[in-house]
Amino acid sequence: MSSSTGHASHEAFPTHCENCGAALQGHYCHDCGQSVVNPIRHAAHAMEEVFEAFWHLDGRIFRTLRDLLSPGRVAINYLSGQRAKYVAPLRLFVVLSVLTFFVAQLVIHVESQDTTVELLDKGVSDNPNRAQNVNRENKRFATATTIEEIERIRATELAELAEGRDAVSTMLPHARKPFEIAMVDVNAAADRRTQELIRTQNLTPNEVEKEKAAALKEIQAERKETKSTPEMDKARTLAEVETLRDERVRKQQADLAALKPEQALERRRLLAEIRETNEAAGCRAAQLQIAAARGSEGTRTRKAAADARIYGETNCDGRLTLFGSDEPWDEELNPLVIAWAPDFVNKWVNRQIAHGKDNVARLQHDPGLFVKAMLGAVPSALFLLVPVFALLLKLAYLGSKRLYLEHLVVALYSHAYLLLAILAFFLLMALDNAITPGWPGFGWISGTLEFLIWMWMPIYLWIMQKRVYGNGWLLTSLRYFVIGNLYFVLLGFAVVFITVASIVRM
Repeated sequence: MSSSTGHASHEAFPTHCENCGAALQGHYCHDCGQSVVNPIRHAAHAMEEVFEAFWHLDGRIFRTLRDLLSPGRVAINYLSGQRAKYVAPLRLFVVLSVLTFFVAQLVIHVESQDTTVELLDKGVSDNPNRAQNVNRENKRFATATTIEEIERIRATELAELAEGRDAVSTMLPHARKPFEIAMVDVNAAADRRTQELIRTQNLTPNEVEKEKAAALKEIQAERKETKSTPEMDKARTLAEVETLRDERVRKQQADLAALKPEQALERRRLLAEIRETNEAAGCRAAQLQIAAARGSEGTRTRKAAADARIYGETNCDGRLTLFGSDEPWDEELNPLVIAWAPDFVNKWVNRQIAHGKDNVARLQHDPGLFVKAMLGAVPSALFLLVPVFALLLKLAYLGSKRLYLEHLVVALYSHAYLLLAILAFFLLMALDNAITPGWPGFGWISGTLEFLIWMWMPIYLWIMQKRVYGNGWLLTSLRYFVIGNLYFVLLGFAVVFITVASIVRM
């Protein structure tokens, strides 16, 4: 019985350090510093160590955040030797960075709904955007000073709207109706401007008709002169898309077969044309299928990202030209070649370009992906540039005899405050999204507080720099202006570079 008790007591309170074997005289080894409590045998203590390592929730985090609100206080006290009562600068920066941008991911949302065509089930009068569309048309015609100009604008807009309407099947009247309503608005705006010119220029009805007839004759002649073979993006049905594709590919393949072996450049060009034809056909087919789905599903909300995933990409102008090349980039047929780089490097670079091109197409349908990439880039850029900011401080205060690590402490605590302010901004956004729909007045309150936070941030850093380094206001302001401009230029470049890299590797 006593043996069992003694064994349990030995497990709870060992007499010698389990790490180095030194005799213990307290809860920590005086030789190596290891704790007497074994986290493997005590689950509660293991959880305590996790929180201790990450948050240091022993009062120091709250004291640090409280003093951080006063510009420069934490940095001054820490550098003067009062380190025990504050969270270490690097730990505080990492914790606030993770927390701030975790909250940002939850708060910031970008809708990816495709609202290209609004379906109108109840007619013209129920469209809430009708008045806005009418005003827009009136502005387009307001600059016309002759009947001929009016008729040219009218013909151009009607032709574009007719193309959009005719690209939709007649079996889908809901999808065709917005185009027809817009055509009515165009004609009404043109007629209004015509009446204004008649009044201001004292035109007779015969003069108006003559000018209209002359303008119409010129427009028809221009159309006849520029009329060419049908374009893929004008195809109205899937059958027409396939017919156009087959005709073009058949001709292109015949031209390809007629080439001589030494005509490698021309062969590559024709292969690229065949690929472009197939891609254009696929894009147009996807457009027609999405239009059919949109029309048959009524007013159901559609998301462009989901449509692209199901039906295919609808951007038929996806050509990518690099460094002034006349031919579009292609990973196989026209890759980017760096002359001095080895083959495996060129292959890697072109794979990254291909990833980036594909992901940019995804971003067009889902802008939220771009926001996520940028939010992920900001903490990385801040982390990378903290030592750069410290170096700028070191160079600006060469005569202060401060060590680089002292400037690094100042940089870390200043960035920690920026993160704290950004966190407060995101929390206000979350409250705004939750409260303003029910209480519109809160939107004004949150907007004012958000504005004040952004205004206070640069003032805080200015005052902090003055208090930490103790120079006069004029000299501090000069150094602050130079350091701030250099730093934010570097930060902008870093965020852009990391965002682009994130998009490529998405």
